[in-house]
Amino acid sequence: MEGLRVGVVGEAIIDEYAYCDSVGKSGKEPMLVTRYLHCEAQAGGALAVANHVAEFCGCVELVTMLGEQERREAFVRASLHERVRPTLLTKAKSPTIVKRRYLDAYSKTKLLGVYRMDTSPLEFGDAARLHEALTALARRVDLVIVADYGHGLLGGREAEHLAAHAPFLAVNTQLNADNAGYNTLSKYPRADYACLHEGEIRLDARDAHGDLGVLLRRARERTGAAGIMATRGSKGTWLHTASGDFSCPALATEVVERVGAGDAVLALSSAAMRVGASPAVVNVLANLAGAQAVSYIGNQASIRKAALLAQLDRLGSDARSSGRA
Repeated sequence: MEGLRVGVVGEAIIDEYAYCDSVGKSGKEPMLVTRYLHCEAQAGGALAVANHVAEFCGCVELVTMLGEQERREAFVRASLHERVRPTLLTKAKSPTIVKRRYLDAYSKTKLLGVYRMDTSPLEFGDAARLHEALTALARRVDLVIVADYGHGLLGGREAEHLAAHAPFLAVNTQLNADNAGYNTLSKYPRADYACLHEGEIRLDARDAHGDLGVLLRRARERTGAAGIMATRGSKGTWLHTASGDFSCPALATEVVERVGAGDAVLALSSAAMRVGASPAVVNVLANLAGAQAVSYIGNQASIRKAALLAQLDRLGSDARSSGRA
């Protein structure tokens, strides 16, 4: 993967974690009262994906948009891995996306989420500048990873543009509280690889109970992908390719929080698919990336190659000692 030239496209998101101390019930209202302690800001969304992949690939370019209002560009630039070269476009009349979550400091339980964003479609000039940047990016890279959170950056025209120009297109279309099911894989007429949560696969197929293997096969055939991965939380991953189905159990030993785990899995599995790694290797790397990501709050840190290799070493050692190697 070290020699790959990777482009990352998607919404820049600043994740804020506001830690509070529970005081009790309001004296006059049926409301929980907390005392604010401190707030931690993290680089999330496509920023996190770029940071993850930069640990493994030598050249990473990022195309994203910040808001015209409350831009926070200095924070974004300071939060990026030294290998990431950003193109930070501007969305008119909009703030940079900020997702603030209020947590109980002791238990780390989330109490409330407050998001600041404008999900309206891009104005003509902003869309034209984005298309120009995407066209130039596609000419320079071997792999384009799309982290599509459905927050207004990538509409149908942008999806078609990426499908037409990316040399190898890896896609995630995220289901979240704000896009209400409108952001699905069907938006992309082509993908070489897709990595989605099982719920996102089912939403795209409009099938809550059907056989997951059948849904993955249909999605792969429709997009022409080499493989489609379903992430399944504690059940691990399921990778469907033309040569068959391959699964891997979850490898996490400690789960602190799940936010950002899908981004880590997307980043590393996309690079592995691009270099032609076997399905078994793609699955294991994806689960090791996810295991690292869930061991800390949000995007407090990006995946570390040294730590991942150490995990892989321990797995091999355990397999040999138990006679499973």
